[in-house]
Amino acid sequence: MQYHFRHIVLVIGAANVLWSQNPSKEIVGFEYGLIPNLGETSVEKYTVNFNLGKRLNKSQTIGFGVSYNAYNFMFNSTSNGFDASAYENIHDIMLKVYYKYAITTSWSANLMFSPTISSSLSESLSGEDLILSSIATLSKSWRNGDKRSLLVFGIGYGASLGKPQFIPVISFRKKINARWSYILGAPQTMISYHSNERHKISAEASINGFFGNVSSGVDFPEIGSLQNTKLQYNSLDMALQYKYRIQPNWTTIIKMGYSPWNQLKILDNGNNEIYDFGASSSLFISMGLKYNLNK
Repeated sequence: MQYHFRHIVLVIGAANVLWSQNPSKEIVGFEYGLIPNLGETSVEKYTVNFNLGKRLNKSQTIGFGVSYNAYNFMFNSTSNGFDASAYENIHDIMLKVYYKYAITTSWSANLMFSPTISSSLSESLSGEDLILSSIATLSKSWRNGDKRSLLVFGIGYGASLGKPQFIPVISFRKKINARWSYILGAPQTMISYHSNERHKISAEASINGFFGNVSSGVDFPEIGSLQNTKLQYNSLDMALQYKYRIQPNWTTIIKMGYSPWNQLKILDNGNNEIYDFGASSSLFISMGLKYNLNK
């Protein structure tokens, strides 16, 4: 029985919200990220991913996965006028179900359904904590020897750009030769250089973010106590990333970058802005470890 993992990579929206096909074969990954200064706020992020897929026949592939993100916010200001401690911890738990159907040797249809719990988990779960993210795309591939290209386009639904909404999807990736490759699209554009099979350096620009529900009541000046408020974070990130393959199945990753634009807001249950933390531009760093089933 032959198993293949298809690392489902984001093509529009924030990481782990809207996804499409990528030929890498990551099974499990761990990552830690730090934004030390968003004005009066700093952020830690912990990520765990597990993914596995199976080719049913020449035309059909299915995949399943689970990802968990823990966001820890440290609010340094005491002049907000309300108790921000309710927003310090946001948990993001995503279940991924993926289906690919090869229409021809070069055309494929891809479906991804990824119900997500994004919550402070401070109260019992409700529909306010659930986001039914999904994506439907078509992909066209080209191959000429070692040169490969992939175009993905379609429509997705998710909360990566703020409140849940429909988002157009488009991404083009190309392997120029054994050393150079690139991705053009939103939310990620990247160029990569492979010096050899162990070392890979990439420069990238991407849009990231999340949308989490805070179910406990919070008292706001002149408004009163509100429940099920939302914490919305978005950023534009520019980074250098280095990957080192320790051995055929294990890869370490370190990324350092700069975010010229960040946004951190609290919204009410109708997605109207209540408070803007005034997040500033910032440096960030992340590091991770990934295991691949195949080389």
